[in-house]
Amino acid sequence: MSDSSGGEFETLGGWPGLLRELAAGRDLDPAYARAALGQVLEGSATDAQTAAFIFGLKVKGEAPAEIAGLVQAMLAAAAPLELDDPRATLDIVGTGGSRALGGRAFNVSTMAAIVAGGAGAKVCKHGNRKASSTSGSTDLLEALGVEVDLDGPGVARCVREAGVGFAFARVFHPSMRFAAPVRAELGVPTVFNLLGPLAHPGQVGRQVVGVADPSLVNLVAESLLERGVERAWIVNGDELLDELTTTGVNSVVEVRAGQLTRFEIDASTHGMARTTNDELGVGDPGENARVARGILAGEPGPLRDMVVLNAAAGLVVADVAVDLDSGIEAAAASIDSGRAATVLDSIIEVSRSA
Repeated sequence: MSDSSGGEFETLGGWPGLLRELAAGRDLDPAYARAALGQVLEGSATDAQTAAFIFGLKVKGEAPAEIAGLVQAMLAAAAPLELDDPRATLDIVGTGGSRALGGRAFNVSTMAAIVAGGAGAKVCKHGNRKASSTSGSTDLLEALGVEVDLDGPGVARCVREAGVGFAFARVFHPSMRFAAPVRAELGVPTVFNLLGPLAHPGQVGRQVVGVADPSLVNLVAESLLERGVERAWIVNGDELLDELTTTGVNSVVEVRAGQLTRFEIDASTHGMARTTNDELGVGDPGENARVARGILAGEPGPLRDMVVLNAAAGLVVADVAVDLDSGIEAAAASIDSGRAATVLDSIIEVSRSA
């Protein structure tokens, strides 16, 4: 942060004023939240100040306007990512924090992104290494042979030529390293788990955001509404998964045309077999990659259904499919035709030459 920005933070009240506001249970002005996170991302905040800030927000409960200010700070500090048509580009992402599978969840969102790409969506997946599972999106893609450390032009080229690109959070949000030790020591989900999906460096207009904690669904929806996305689904999976699942009824809030709409999805009413969490667990990135290759080769089963279901959601949000049933049909065809596998091969080839 520049000296003038630092001066702005002090003018607003600095750390003492900010912490007094949070301790009193009062929401921060978006500019105050933005300036505070700017201090963190510059490395000017101490670990104690960072911890007090993010935990104070958690205890009070983050407000959408605060989130908007924090997202502004994240994007201001981010490396540039200029996509050809960001408003039409899709991201499928989870916030993490799901413990339903004991950390053994398959990386559904990454595979759903690839399948959606095979069905005609333009996708820029924003992700990181493992959070609540044994394999994050970066871990899985590396195991599949994708070069993940691409800069903005490289990611944009992947989206343009392969249909799907991957923006590694550590490349585009390097300033997050200043908060990493505090996040690790706290050991609980914080506002940063929400900021990852909301602060996509390419500022995509179409998003499927999985949230494990049902109490945060409205906050994420209202934050995306305030950001002005074209269309988004915020999903809370059955049994507190951060994605649509086939184990039961999923809750969804749609952001579209400046409005929020709430509904439920039960995959069993869309032709999919009801499953249990015992059927959904996998192991390390290598096992994730083997399962992923099997799905793309046409192997049936509950994990394929999960991928198809979440890809279908993405296709609806991207306006490639008119409804979930047609999205499911298109996602299944993406796999069965071999187009999804071709997309993965293209991602690998383009990423290695970018």
